[in-house]
Amino acid sequence: MAKDKKSANGKNLISGSRVPVAYLIDYVKEGYTVSDFISSYPWISKAKVLKALEEIKAREFTAQYAL
Repeated sequence: MAKDKKSANGKNLISGSRVPVAYLIDYVKEGYTVSDFISSYPWISKAKVLKALEEIKAREFTAQYAL
């Protein structure tokens, strides 16, 4: 994982921000949209949010089917 995606305490962060990916996951689990998330964190671009979601999906798929 790239250095810019980790904080000092080891939490995964949305690229270029200090916002944990877990916050984005919580928004999605609660049924909120990407636009809702961006409204709460307007300094994070939509492109970075979508990239984070793609990385999450790739990791979950890989982990689910790993031997």
